[in-house]
Amino acid sequence: MNKTLLLTIIVVSQFFGTSLWFSSNAVLNEIATAHHLENTNLLTSLTIATQLGFILGSLCYAIFNLADRFKANRVFSISIFLGAIANASILVPNLSFEQLFTFRFLTGVFLAGVYPVGMKIAAYFFPKTISNALGVLVGALVLGTAFPHFIASFKIKINWTFVILTSSLLATLGGIIMLFLNTPAKKEMQKINFSIIPQLFQKKEFRKASFGYFGHMWELYTFWAFTPLILAHYKSINNVNYNIALWSFIVISIGSLGCVLAGKLAKTKTDVKVAKWAMTISAICCILSPVAINLPPYVFFPFIIIWGVTVVADSPLLSTLINAASLKNYNGTALTISTSIGFMLTIVSIYALKELLNYTSIATALPLLAIGPMIGIYQLRSKN
Repeated sequence: MNKTLLLTIIVVSQFFGTSLWFSSNAVLNEIATAHHLENTNLLTSLTIATQLGFILGSLCYAIFNLADRFKANRVFSISIFLGAIANASILVPNLSFEQLFTFRFLTGVFLAGVYPVGMKIAAYFFPKTISNALGVLVGALVLGTAFPHFIASFKIKINWTFVILTSSLLATLGGIIMLFLNTPAKKEMQKINFSIIPQLFQKKEFRKASFGYFGHMWELYTFWAFTPLILAHYKSINNVNYNIALWSFIVISIGSLGCVLAGKLAKTKTDVKVAKWAMTISAICCILSPVAINLPPYVFFPFIIIWGVTVVADSPLLSTLINAASLKNYNGTALTISTSIGFMLTIVSIYALKELLNYTSIATALPLLAIGPMIGIYQLRSKN
């Protein structure tokens, strides 16, 4: 099969699958109204539900070596089908908050078989150009993350049932497409090996790559989560007028370009060098953010766009390093467990910054995020 077509199939399938993650964010008010629920903290609750589901799901996928013991494309497709059902279940009338939370939690559980498993599939088909392939793959996911902000920027009323149903149908289509690929499982790996995760972390190179990834995750999702608040704060203290939702979309989505460029640059400069460059720039942005947020628009907006590019540009490269440092035939487990722990840290980071805001402004709290990339740089210091 043509390599461009093959990568397109993987990217489209994964993008359709992960649309389940973001679909409810764009129509949250409508969901609350339809189920007669208070919208207060509903976004936070449903986001946490999906996040917790993904963390638990990826932990289970890793412990039971699912992506390595079975054909990865089948694990991917079955996970998408189950996730699509869980997502569509919120269409059932008059759900309680607990039921709504459960369905979003289950959606997150099954998404654990989509994102990290999709990276394993890309690594299988593009062993020599994995950085480039993952750059495109992660870039597409960044666009999916930003898309709800794009929808919100138009302030249009959306039929929430259409959005939810469409995302489930697209995910199902993605799962069907993936079934046509062939990713054979190794015959000798049909038994569960519970010792794989400890063995992985005994490897120095895997620890370094993983802890670099953990540092990256400390910064990334917290920056994305608080981007609208950063923009709102700048707007209020500088008395400038702009569409916060649209600029949130621009700042987050520009990271997709960073992923693609980083993947291409790594062909000549190595994954480690480009990852360290990206983390260095994003760490500087964290540290300088209290100053930048008081500067004129022609300085602040380029600054936050640069931050948006570099905050995620290292993601595909760190995943490439994790894949390379994994045990033979267990790269799916390696990618899944590192992703699981990385997402656990996002909850800690988001909560820590949220608590810090009780004592100071968003501008002075942002340097907290520099801890992540600085740890990442330290972990990769001995790599070339």
